[in-house]
Amino acid sequence: MNILKKIGFTKKINYHPQKYYSERKNKKNYIIHHYCPHTFNAGDHFVIQSIRKHLKKYLSDAVFIPKAVAGNRGWGKPIGLKEENIYFSNKYADAVILGGSDQYHNWSPRIKADEICHLKPSLFFIGLGVSSKDLDSEPYLKKEEYKRDILVANQKCALSSVRDKITYDFLKKIGYENAVITGCPALFLFDEKMHLNSDDSPLLLTFPYPLLHKQKDKKLNTKFSTLLNTIILILKELSKQNRNPILVCHDDRDVPVVQEIFPGHNVFFSNYVEDYYDLYKNAKMVIGSRLHATILASGMGIPSININLDLRGKGFSETFGLTDWNIDYNDADLSAKIKDRIKRIDNNDLSAFNDFAELRMEYKKIYESFMKKTAEIIKSSKKLK
Repeated sequence: MNILKKIGFTKKINYHPQKYYSERKNKKNYIIHHYCPHTFNAGDHFVIQSIRKHLKKYLSDAVFIPKAVAGNRGWGKPIGLKEENIYFSNKYADAVILGGSDQYHNWSPRIKADEICHLKPSLFFIGLGVSSKDLDSEPYLKKEEYKRDILVANQKCALSSVRDKITYDFLKKIGYENAVITGCPALFLFDEKMHLNSDDSPLLLTFPYPLLHKQKDKKLNTKFSTLLNTIILILKELSKQNRNPILVCHDDRDVPVVQEIFPGHNVFFSNYVEDYYDLYKNAKMVIGSRLHATILASGMGIPSININLDLRGKGFSETFGLTDWNIDYNDADLSAKIKDRIKRIDNNDLSAFNDFAELRMEYKKIYESFMKKTAEIIKSSKKLK
């Protein structure tokens, strides 16, 4: 612990500038400070691009300034919507948005209840979600005090949306009932009906490969041993069919692990999201537990088989009518179910996605309405509250 904290010293922070950029007249642009998980992970960028794409539909003059929501790789300091960043957003932003991904996992933004009250521009949470240590675990928060921080931060929002029903229930349980379930923004980055590409299209496997390494926690060790065995099983099954799947890495840390554990197999990685879009839209199917891969491909109309590792996959499956299709990693019939679903897709059977297609259209309307209201609030905020 810092010695200054030990002796009770608290740094005095000035949150309020002498002038607010948002109070200017005749606005040519709206400056949006976007606090987001800007990492080298492709999935984060799918979410970021969707939020900006859809907000610009209704706020074409928006200019987005990325700000680090948490201590992610590739960012300098200051980090998070706190301290000097609140001053900076007060001075220069017309609005502040935070999203998306699993920001409620251990309250990643660490926004403090006693500090967020100083933010003056309108605040919006977009497509946030919970996560957990396992499928049967509660949403993970290391400290009880985070619940108050989460509640007050949401109460400060002009609008707040979540990506699934489990996250909605989590917020309701701690006292916030005004969240809107929109689904993950990445689901609406593209808008294609479910379809099948040609038989020679690539089959993609997407997993959080670094997590295949041995864990100190015995339960996690069992979990990821199962995951490793699952990948091996899929590769063997596809090899019998003379198919050569691609192991898709969403994170640069995935690559050396894939090289080490699965030598001789096709590997894909890029630090340009457009390369992922080209890959996924031309795939035959996507199998794995990288949820943003499943979500992105689903929005492109590409059939996916998600292997649920925690509440993220479970929340998506329950919200979008896929509980009978996606598979929990601890399912006793995991191997047989994976083989069954691959066979059904190969046989041109997409009936399992009928409910999903309808629900996706419903949530797309909700998401569009949410973004439209967000734009309207930003445009109407001529003066600070």
